[in-house]
Amino acid sequence: MNYTPRSYRSDPSVPNFDDSAPLIIFDGHCMLCASGIEWMLTRDPNGTSRFAVIQDPVPQAVYRHYGLDPETFDTFMVLWNGVPYTRWAGALAAARTMPAPWRWLGQIGRIVPSLIGDRIYDWVQRNRIDWFGAREACFRPGEAQARRFLASPFA
Repeated sequence: MNYTPRSYRSDPSVPNFDDSAPLIIFDGHCMLCASGIEWMLTRDPNGTSRFAVIQDPVPQAVYRHYGLDPETFDTFMVLWNGVPYTRWAGALAAARTMPAPWRWLGQIGRIVPSLIGDRIYDWVQRNRIDWFGAREACFRPGEAQARRFLASPFA
């Protein structure tokens, strides 16, 4: 699907936010998702990508803008250069925000057709809470990591 880059900027329901770096939106209650973000932060502590939990207002507005339901959270999203990447493409885009060798895996993963990658992604996504569990409280970064997270205007 083709998207007009940064089309959300003209949507009055999406609050202004800093989109100068890749933004990775994830489910802050999901243990798999939150652990994946912690893994990324550990391996790329000085990176430029930013993170946001879907439970916050700005990511929810972005999801709605793209016709996604932030309540059911069917996919995480990487918003890069104003373009959303979801499902398998989102997983690969997240890897490409990392330093080598992880970036290389994001490039190599493109050989897997979306038809196959999306099916695998959807299978894991459907079972992630049963397999990995959920947090009662939404994941929030520690003080050292806070600069990498999109600040919620309602926090």
